[in-house]
Amino acid sequence: MQEEPDVRYGLTLEAIVGVLCFLLLPPIAMITLGELRYNVDYLEYGGTMVDVWKSMLYSATIMTILLVSGLHFTGKLNSDLSRIGSGAFVISISVLNLFCRLTDFNSEMDALGVELFWTDFMYWSSTHERLELVLLGIIIGIFVIKR
Repeated sequence: MQEEPDVRYGLTLEAIVGVLCFLLLPPIAMITLGELRYNVDYLEYGGTMVDVWKSMLYSATIMTILLVSGLHFTGKLNSDLSRIGSGAFVISISVLNLFCRLTDFNSEMDALGVELFWTDFMYWSSTHERLELVLLGIIIGIFVIKR
């Protein structure tokens, strides 16, 4: 006779992870608002609106990943439409973030005077960590859709 797994433990663990995702939203929101304020202030000193828009995109990506992950782990994405729509949105915003990051790398290399091949620039931790976040967002979106 086979024992049934304790379903309550899995749901409790998922609920804890989901609540942690929700608890991370306010501090992340405060940090992203501070970054946005910094970028808006930088407009006086040569910054562009593109910098502001990219900052908003990067912040929205992190916030969306946390929000959708929290909803997923707490079981609030019950319908197929909400699950697929949320996952597709996370994937879409992450892919858009990826394209913006890749264009940023070219301008960063020029601004720093880096004469490396593009793949050599990827070895820098400040470079590949940003891409890892975006790729994790895409993976999380796929898992949300797949359930």
